[in-house]
Amino acid sequence: MSIIVIGSANMDLVMRTERMPQIGETIRGGGFFLSPGGKGANQAVACAKMGADTRMLGKVGDDLFGQSLLDSLQSFGVRTDLMAKEPNVTTGVASITVCEGNNCIILDGGANDKVTPEYIASFKDELLRASAIMLQLEIPMESVYAAVELVKGKVPIFLNPAPAVPIDDAILRGVDYFTPNEIECRLYANVEIRSTEEAFAALDALRAKGVRYPLITLGAKGVAYFNGKENVHKPGRAVEAIDTTAAGDTFSGALAAMIVAGKSMDEAVDIAQRAASITVTRLGAQSAIPTLAEVLA
Repeated sequence: MSIIVIGSANMDLVMRTERMPQIGETIRGGGFFLSPGGKGANQAVACAKMGADTRMLGKVGDDLFGQSLLDSLQSFGVRTDLMAKEPNVTTGVASITVCEGNNCIILDGGANDKVTPEYIASFKDELLRASAIMLQLEIPMESVYAAVELVKGKVPIFLNPAPAVPIDDAILRGVDYFTPNEIECRLYANVEIRSTEEAFAALDALRAKGVRYPLITLGAKGVAYFNGKENVHKPGRAVEAIDTTAAGDTFSGALAAMIVAGKSMDEAVDIAQRAASITVTRLGAQSAIPTLAEVLA
């Protein structure tokens, strides 16, 4: 039972600060560090840490960051045989400012922008043999579309629509598990979520577009999802958040790993929520994601 994650790998350049600077202003920060990231790589690490046989499909640059990211993925148990180094291109980077547990991010796609439909199609046989495919939106949209068209109806598709951009309804009809947060969901369901009732209305709107199992993460307010029979709201877990960088990626990766492992939707969501609640209590991205043993403990 294997998961192939098609997506981005970035080096995160993280700086903590007591407040966000205004335009034109220079302020002091502290605690700078480099952290392997990228939504695709983060979700792959989450899958692997949850015990899933995980492969990453994507690209890094032929620079020091690229090799560092490949080494990091392998150290967490992610197989990188579907990864490539793009010559004369820099690895994707994300400049992240962390303030009071929240973050602002500037992203340069770099080699992630070279993950083309043709590159994905070259692994058609591997993709069709997978137990699940995971996608995000930090690679070109035509590549996301190509991946969905290649496997829809044959392999379960998990799509985390971040960063949020419009998605054709024809593509949404091929998605099995769709995991926007409450802000991203406005774009796809045209519902502003301020209550459980509005969250359920958004779930219904996504299902009307053809998504089989929509799940909307609501930050501290928990998660709303369709479990195959009814809409459900699970409250958030009370924790002291210090860095929310990979919370959504942890939830998405843990969810996929648990579904592939045969858990019910309710069980999978519970474990994914627990995993994400641990992640936000730690600094960084992949290093902050807990193992399944930590979650169960």
